[in-house]
Amino acid sequence: MSRVLIEALEHIYLLSMGFDGGRVSDPEETLRRLRSVPEVEVQLLKADFVAGKEHLQFAARNALVSFYGKGRRSKSLAVEYLLYLSCQRQISKAIRLLGIRASERRVLLVALSGSNEALQKLEQAALSIIGGSIDEDLAEIGSELKLKKIQNAYGVTKREIEATRFPGESEDDVVKRLVIERSALLDLSD
Repeated sequence: MSRVLIEALEHIYLLSMGFDGGRVSDPEETLRRLRSVPEVEVQLLKADFVAGKEHLQFAARNALVSFYGKGRRSKSLAVEYLLYLSCQRQISKAIRLLGIRASERRVLLVALSGSNEALQKLEQAALSIIGGSIDEDLAEIGSELKLKKIQNAYGVTKREIEATRFPGESEDDVVKRLVIERSALLDLSD
């Protein structure tokens, strides 16, 4: 379980938990149960379309700034976060890209909260609600298959990778950086 204090914003914590082989037969009901924990904003994501912990952290910072500033796009911080993670302006497209289905076996739970204690309660609830084995590295790219899925989902081309690669930079790191840049572009075209 990974919990990070987002220093740039007033003591907001980001929790990410990877579940491999978990059981989410009804994603809406599972989310409802997880969201019943007070003081947390929760999302369940397809882990295969998350480009690393930096992707999660960057999207969280931008979602918080947008949601509590003038750039709000949604009624909840959890949905605002989903928009930045997916690099989409439309909620329906964001859900199509990152939202889980009952068949999902690799699930990433992410949550934002100002209360570390609330996140601890959510962790315990998630362990019993989702099950499966905890995989700390589920958010990371880590495989050629996941790298290809991310490239296709976010429209990252081989040509773009080669054109923007720094000397010695791995393909995983280039793709991660390009996905984060796409997230940042959401704010520039408003």
